[in-house]
Amino acid sequence: MFDKATKTVQEMGENVFDSAKKVGNSIYNISKEQSEIAGLKVQKAMVEKKLQEYYAAIGKRYVEYIKAASTDAFDVSDILDEMQADKTKLEGIEESLAEKEINAKKAEEARREQKALEAFEEGKAKLDKALALDIITVEEYSDKLASIQKKYDNHEQLRKIDMQLQMGIITKEEHKLKIEKLLNGN
Repeated sequence: MFDKATKTVQEMGENVFDSAKKVGNSIYNISKEQSEIAGLKVQKAMVEKKLQEYYAAIGKRYVEYIKAASTDAFDVSDILDEMQADKTKLEGIEESLAEKEINAKKAEEARREQKALEAFEEGKAKLDKALALDIITVEEYSDKLASIQKKYDNHEQLRKIDMQLQMGIITKEEHKLKIEKLLNGN
C-alpha cells in the first residue's frame, strides 16, 4: 500500500512538473512573439517619422518656390530619391509585421486548441476512471462523455461567447442561455 501511495505521489509530481514546464514555455513563446511585434511597430513608427520629415522638406521647398515666384521648374527629385530607401524599408517592415501578427494569431489558436484538447482528455480520463471503479453507469458515462466532447467540438464558439460577456456585449443571463443553446443544440 505504501508503494502504491508513493507511486501515485511520484506520478502527481511528474504531472505538476510537466504542467509547469508547459506553462513556462507557453509564456516565453507569447512574450517573444509580442516583443517581436512591438519591435516591428517601433521600427515602423521611426520610418514613418522620417518620411514625414521628407514630406515637410518638400512642403518647405514648395513654399520657397512660390515665394520666389521662380520660372524654374519645381524640383524635389533629390528628396524623393532619398525617400525611396525608407519607403522600401517601410514596406518590408509592414510585410514582416503582418506576417508576425498572422503567425501570432495562428499560434494562439493552436494553444487554445491544445488547451481544449487537454481539458477533453482530462475529463475523459476522469470518466474512464469513474466507470472502471463502477462509480457511474455506462449510460452516465456516455452522456457525460458526449457533453465534454461537445464542449471540445465547440470550444471556439464558447470562447467567443465568453469574450462577449467580458466585453459587456451580453449579460450573464444571455451568456448562460447562449452556452446552453450551443451545448444542448436548442
